[in-house]
Amino acid sequence: MVQFKSILCPVDFFKASSRAVDYSFKLAESYEARVHLIHVVAPAIAMPYGAPIGSTDFTVDLEKESERLLRKLKDRGERARIDVTTEVRLGDVDLGILHAVKAWKADLVVMGTHGRRGFERLVLGSVTERMVRHCPVPLLTIGASGKTSSAGPKIRRILVTTDFSDGTAEAVGHALSIGQRYRAKVTLLHVLHDAAVDALFKYRDSLVLGIEAELQKLIPERALDLCDVETQVKDGVPGTVIPDLVKSGAFDLLVMNIHGKSLLDRALIGSTAERTLRAAAGICPVLLIPPAKASRKSRKPLSPRRGPR
Repeated sequence: MVQFKSILCPVDFFKASSRAVDYSFKLAESYEARVHLIHVVAPAIAMPYGAPIGSTDFTVDLEKESERLLRKLKDRGERARIDVTTEVRLGDVDLGILHAVKAWKADLVVMGTHGRRGFERLVLGSVTERMVRHCPVPLLTIGASGKTSSAGPKIRRILVTTDFSDGTAEAVGHALSIGQRYRAKVTLLHVLHDAAVDALFKYRDSLVLGIEAELQKLIPERALDLCDVETQVKDGVPGTVIPDLVKSGAFDLLVMNIHGKSLLDRALIGSTAERTLRAAAGICPVLLIPPAKASRKSRKPLSPRRGPR
């Protein structure tokens, strides 16, 4: 079973970030994990036209205020008897977060995501998108609105998308493990692309039966005794079908695997994950599982069983 023991939560003090902190604390309670809160202050650019405040003074003030705000969050966590540490770092935001992942041996990163509108995207929303490409451990994104609240995760329905690429088994393993812990129903979804349906329409029924059999192979025997699991095959375009399912509000958590050619080697804009993250930002959290090679040091999920049930 997946065990999160060290949770890293980057903070920018916007609403989505605050919700990510709340979610981190509740996960820490459930998994008996520690939480490390980090805020990275990017070096200020020198002020033009002889402004009365210099860039150094401005940066120092930002660091002091960030430390004060983090102390308030730390106190809140400690009142709930959670092991919380804080850090203010000066430098590149992306590199600062990645360094903290390694330094604190984090096995989960929880970040707020702001979508693609307004000033907030310039602060952390775009950072979240870049972390999707480079984070070596599972990344959980939390929107500024939606089902999550200070009451913590209420996970009853989990959707995990499967395309049978490398990393699919790890994503399914994480979804099933979380489903067991929260007694949630897990739906394994494969989207049969419209292009394939058009080309092989005569054999569609046989193709769907084969896909369903492959989905069953991803489910370990012991998982069936611990949580409710179903499989679904839908026709359409993944970049449309998956966001539409998220928008329906039927699920409390979406789990997706990240594989190189679909995300890491190309821009996020227009990709399935980009559209899904945008759709889910105000609806439900999204847990992104990196390639197995990148997350080798993290806890191993349930291994798939052999053959259909």
